[in-house]
Amino acid sequence: MCWIKDAVSKNTVKEVAADLFEKAIGAFLLDDPKDAKDLAVQLLHLPSAIRDDIYWENFYAYLINVYDFDDEGHARKTFKLKLAELLAEQAPNVEAGYGGYTDKLRENVKRLIKLIDDAGTEQKVIYYANLTRAALNENIDRKRFFKLCNCVRNLTEEDLLFLIEDIQKINTSTINEDRDNIDDFRAVGLLKEVEGGFSYSLRAFELLKYGLMYEKEISIPEDVQSRMMMYSPAWGGFVPK
Repeated sequence: MCWIKDAVSKNTVKEVAADLFEKAIGAFLLDDPKDAKDLAVQLLHLPSAIRDDIYWENFYAYLINVYDFDDEGHARKTFKLKLAELLAEQAPNVEAGYGGYTDKLRENVKRLIKLIDDAGTEQKVIYYANLTRAALNENIDRKRFFKLCNCVRNLTEEDLLFLIEDIQKINTSTINEDRDNIDDFRAVGLLKEVEGGFSYSLRAFELLKYGLMYEKEISIPEDVQSRMMMYSPAWGGFVPK
């Protein structure tokens, strides 16, 4: 109790916050001396006076849902290497153990931490974890990973739940009725303009398959590319978007 009082009365809060941020970054780096699971447990036991409950609970949820732990609760080294590869600006050098631009690696880790910070809800964090696992399994690359994460960040949880139900029902059929979520979906690339209205884009199906319903058997329709065309009277037909 004396420690907490001292922390609040001085600048220790800022120091602890900075230290936690460094540890959060370190959880994704290969040379981190602290085990990710131990860090997650420590975060949950920190006094609420010096942490943001929502953020750290979401950070804990991300670690638990994305990390591959062994029987003793330690993150597997091969997994951490794959995660570093995903976040680095270039692939590691096999002979050197790990190369690449470490400053860029750090920047992409900060981007990931910011995504968790903006999530607000644990469910969104689980979507981020799903997308991370999909990227680690080489289903999507880093560029696609951050684009799909951006979709999750910029849509409400209600919009994402609607997308899950609607895209499976509508599939690639033309959407021609007036909806209040069309502008929101178009802003993040989930809808493409086609003759007579809109159609869900390839990005929308990737978001469903790799983020929103990663544990389910979701197929991307073969004709989704043909729906990503826009009718142009000037050209007298459909042209690629």
